[in-house]
Amino acid sequence: MLVPRHFASPPPRMTLLGRRVSSFQVCGAVGLVVATTLVSVLTWHLRLPPWIVPCLLTSGLATAFVLAMATKVLTGQETLVFYHHEIAILATSALQLQALGAPVLRVLDLNALWLGAFLVFGRQGCLMVGCCHGRPHHWGVRYSESHANEGFPACYVGVRLFPVQVLESLLVAAIVVAGSALAWRGAPAGSVLALHVVCYCAVRIWLEELRGDAARPYWGRFSEAQWTSTVLMAAVLASEWQGRLPRADWHFGVGLATALGLAVLALTGRARHRILAPRHADEVARLLRSLRSLRSLPQAPHGPIAVRRTSQAFGVSCQALGSVDGRPSTLYALSHAGRALDEREARVLSGLIANLVGARGARALLRGARGIYHLIVRDAPR
Repeated sequence: MLVPRHFASPPPRMTLLGRRVSSFQVCGAVGLVVATTLVSVLTWHLRLPPWIVPCLLTSGLATAFVLAMATKVLTGQETLVFYHHEIAILATSALQLQALGAPVLRVLDLNALWLGAFLVFGRQGCLMVGCCHGRPHHWGVRYSESHANEGFPACYVGVRLFPVQVLESLLVAAIVVAGSALAWRGAPAGSVLALHVVCYCAVRIWLEELRGDAARPYWGRFSEAQWTSTVLMAAVLASEWQGRLPRADWHFGVGLATALGLAVLALTGRARHRILAPRHADEVARLLRSLRSLRSLPQAPHGPIAVRRTSQAFGVSCQALGSVDGRPSTLYALSHAGRALDEREARVLSGLIANLVGARGARALLRGARGIYHLIVRDAPR
């Protein structure tokens, strides 16, 4: 059975009760209901005070609203970053619970599950509107002009993007199920919180390698989310070591594996990361869009070929070859300003271009004179 190479994203807006509303907001509302229901059942099962649930709900929503407004005032943009909200909500809840004399760690366990369950559906909303999207891939979700009208990058319209939002949603759902089972069995207070932080941080570090949205800050090799994950995991492991949180030996195994993985990422594949990093991939996508626009204009038969360069001095030009094996094909010339293009760089860049243009694979990658590589791809309908 043939597996489809792509699937179309649901529309960014849907009709609900006669009104057009954001699909992201609908998923968020569903997530809020499911998360609150889960925490309510666990609160009843653990015989905790009934006011815990409305306390968590109002505190969490108020903190999220204040943080969102503060971010908009400071940056001028409406930006929702899960880690920022998770840290702020957990910190606010801890202070509030301590002031009320409630069992802080036990309730933070429930708070972590509440946040996780909400995120499961929140990422589905991200999938629908195109935020937090994945990198160009030979299989994935394709977004339309209607998504671009809502803020999705126009250079990625019609491009297959790996559905990293779905993968994160599934992995977080597994963490929530494991944490809920732990809480239901009456595990020591703080166990669920520690499991949530350790597992999600480990997952998020690797998911970041699949993320393609260019707006997030990077410090050196790693993104803000990867640095945040590392710090949070280290803090939880230190707390377990000191006895402030229940100790689980396998958490330290996860921490060690994560540290080794980060070291491997930092020391290997630098050329690959440099080319495929979200901001640079975004540049290449916009560059190809510009070249396709130039190809649609009438040009002299022997006129100069337009070459576009990225901020890292990689150059790309293209011209139509006509029919090759019965299918229209395009020739791309890949270069680097000031030096010969390395073969590894050429292979990574050619793979990125093939994914961006929707090709079914490179026809050929040939090394030419002066360190220039020539990529021939068969144009594929999108």
